[in-house]
Amino acid sequence: MISTFFKKTGIALLAALSLFGVAQAEEAAKPKVLLVASSYGVAGDPKKPGMEFDEYAMAYHLLSPQLQLELASPKGGKVEVGEYNKTKSYNAAVLTHPDAMALLTNSKKLSDVKAQDYQAVLVLGGKGAMFDLAEHLPLQRLLSEMAAQQKVIAAVCHGPAALLHVKNADGSLLLQGKKVAGFSNQEETMFAKEMLPLYPFLLQDAVTKAGALYQQTGPMLPLVVQDGTLITGQNPYSTPALVDAILAQLQLSTAPRQPYPDEQAVSIIQQFLAGQPIPAQLDEKLVDIPLLAIWGYYYLQFAKADSDRQHAVQVMELVSGSFTDPQFLMALAQGQLQLGNTSRAVELAKAVLKQQPDSKAAQELLSKVKA
Repeated sequence: MISTFFKKTGIALLAALSLFGVAQAEEAAKPKVLLVASSYGVAGDPKKPGMEFDEYAMAYHLLSPQLQLELASPKGGKVEVGEYNKTKSYNAAVLTHPDAMALLTNSKKLSDVKAQDYQAVLVLGGKGAMFDLAEHLPLQRLLSEMAAQQKVIAAVCHGPAALLHVKNADGSLLLQGKKVAGFSNQEETMFAKEMLPLYPFLLQDAVTKAGALYQQTGPMLPLVVQDGTLITGQNPYSTPALVDAILAQLQLSTAPRQPYPDEQAVSIIQQFLAGQPIPAQLDEKLVDIPLLAIWGYYYLQFAKADSDRQHAVQVMELVSGSFTDPQFLMALAQGQLQLGNTSRAVELAKAVLKQQPDSKAAQELLSKVKA
């Protein structure tokens, strides 16, 4: 009986080891891609920003099923990240993924990695990239060698800062004459104003100075630009499309999936601005309603022409029934008043007073209209 037990146990163990070996072989057969992050971040210090976790999470979530992923940074070790929403689906998925989190706590040192080991590299953004990636010589050498080997070089948001001083074999700058996207000056002014005095440069200005043909779309709307094997994305919301472009360049297919709620939100904004029809009713489980509200709010604050103001107000109205924050509604009321829609402005101001009876902004608007 004992021998039978050991025999059965041994067969089960051999089967398990065999399956483990098959899994290892399958993983080893996947193309290897290097993710690059900044080492600049210091936890809890807003003046020492780190990597954009959203970009890492989306990239890992979408790339890992088909690729081996490694992470490297200038200093190696733990990569600090900025503030992020843990409830977003891709963030929640990565936070519970041991392999994904292990990469963040024990990144490779860039000086220790070799170009020939990877089929592609993706430089992630976050404001920290502006402070250490552009001048990091090991990263410059790595990217130069990957360019010479005609490997895929991708960067998103502030990540293209890493490309500024990279040179081709003939000594010319990699970015010279290349179409490139990256975080725009407009986005910096709207969403990172507190960092402007601290930055060593503005990304849009710097890539243009390096000879790139800078491309951009509206603030926080997705844009991916490909020029040969160089693939760049404008902001965090460009990450999913950037991943699709990387997979396509590696001749790998993208699996059908439900767009992320924030991805769906910015897509709706793009459709609207392009004059395309958008859903009359939005499913709050599928569309990031607060993101639509915030986008309209900031777009309205920086609107210079009535056409921009009209676009912002229309996006805000799209979600005003479900997003009823008083500050948001008051901004919408002011926007409607500027456009001459007095009755709607009054309606919104009264809605604010129901929530905040002592709202001076709402009271002043109503007094102004009566006068």
